[in-house]
Amino acid sequence: MSHPLYPEVRPVYSANPALSPQLKQQRILVVEDEALVARDIGFQLKSLGYESVGVAASAAQAVQMVQDLAPDLVLMDIGLGGPEDGISAADTIRVRYRVPVVFLTASSAEEVVARAKLTEPFGYLLKPFSERELSTTLAMALYKHRTDTRLINTTRQLKALSRRVLEVQEQERRRVAIELHDELGQSLTAIKINLQLGARLKGQPLMDLNQENIRIVEDALQQVRRLATTLRPSMLDDLGLAAALQWVLEQSASRSGFMVKFHHVRSPTRLASDIETACFRIAQEALTNIARHAQAHQVDISLEHVNGQLVLCITDDGCGFNLEEMQARALTGTSTGILGMQERATLIGGQLTIQSTPGAGSVVQLTCPWRNHEESSP
Repeated sequence: MSHPLYPEVRPVYSANPALSPQLKQQRILVVEDEALVARDIGFQLKSLGYESVGVAASAAQAVQMVQDLAPDLVLMDIGLGGPEDGISAADTIRVRYRVPVVFLTASSAEEVVARAKLTEPFGYLLKPFSERELSTTLAMALYKHRTDTRLINTTRQLKALSRRVLEVQEQERRRVAIELHDELGQSLTAIKINLQLGARLKGQPLMDLNQENIRIVEDALQQVRRLATTLRPSMLDDLGLAAALQWVLEQSASRSGFMVKFHHVRSPTRLASDIETACFRIAQEALTNIARHAQAHQVDISLEHVNGQLVLCITDDGCGFNLEEMQARALTGTSTGILGMQERATLIGGQLTIQSTPGAGSVVQLTCPWRNHEESSP
């Protein structure tokens, strides 16, 4: 269908191969007070593979329909009937709902363009426009909005993660300080008292006192080893990732009571240090979450070399969780375990995928380039 304001629609653009299936599913709200023009725009949107969710004829109706229908984009005519124009509506939509707006107008007056710019639009189409121009503008606007949304979410995640990192650092420092004071400090104090007592008992047998000092020193050494292992297991540096994963899996199982299975491929060379550390910490975090929340009976870890990629997979048969809710809590900083694992995966050029359904367990999988110890970091 054609209209005097628009050139004739050319079918060649109705099946634009450049549009991805994701774009073709996008929902568009048309804000236009001329019914014939609005209907023509609806036909063009349909021919381009978009869904027209409705037509608003005023600024107030546009805002209400954005709230009710949650469209992916708004095509906004500036000259609307009523006390408010399309620019006012676009500003309200931007502030309240963060839905991208593309202006449609026959006006190119400088004052109109200047006002429109303040609403941070994602496009500005002058009537009459072709279907090619509409297609390109919509594709670019939706792409820019997705990019901006990812950037906003990434920024929020980084802020939450940074905040959590500082909290964890302080918690770890506090824990180490308490252990040094309460355990190692007491052992050293006991040795000091024994030495002072030995000095006062000159000329008397000190065998029992020396034996007690030796026992206290041995206990202190065990305390230091346990503290050092908690901070970073020495076997990760000495024996490699597989041995460290086996150790942390067995430690978690002994504390939580679930059954374990560990499968790994043997490699003649060690993995790069940053990859071993990232894999170990991701597995450690996943096992901690399983122990705290999953109520699992069986936990499996596999470490494989597949087509030049390292694949680490942690599977449990526990109660599972709602991943979207977990990610939402992570963005607010109340739960950052997933963010931390994702950040570690990114730092080694990998990808972390998490699958979980309430009542059906969960799967955490890390995939990253297999890089040996001798190879430099990317």
